[in-house]
Amino acid sequence: MTAFSLNQHYDAPAAEVWDLVGDFYAVEKWMPGVAGVLKNENQQTRVITMHDGARLVERLTDEGPLFHHYRFDDPGPVPVRDFTARLTVTALGPDRSEIDWAAQFESAPGVTEEAATTAMVGFYQACLDKIAAELGA
Repeated sequence: MTAFSLNQHYDAPAAEVWDLVGDFYAVEKWMPGVAGVLKNENQQTRVITMHDGARLVERLTDEGPLFHHYRFDDPGPVPVRDFTARLTVTALGPDRSEIDWAAQFESAPGVTEEAATTAMVGFYQACLDKIAAELGA
């Protein structure tokens, strides 16, 4: 199993950050390249369609006041399998917060662990950077 963790600080209250990222079914607000999301709240899944037409299915497995834990039911073109992740927003003060995003996975057959990790870390860092841009930070 391969794991990575990213952390980014924001000059915004935790509630404001969570308002942006907290809706599991609304990642198009802050995830680069997303054309649309089809939500199925009964099954707690979201089908994410990217601008290039690629699709992946994610399932919410646990949630709390400021976190989501989810897995990929179908990673689509993402070079991983058995992927799980947890996104957590933490207050660092009245106007400061951070996102911790931790994941673990196996690389897809024919893909090196290094290549899969590079792809995943690069994409998740792009998400954190877009969140910063959306927050005006």
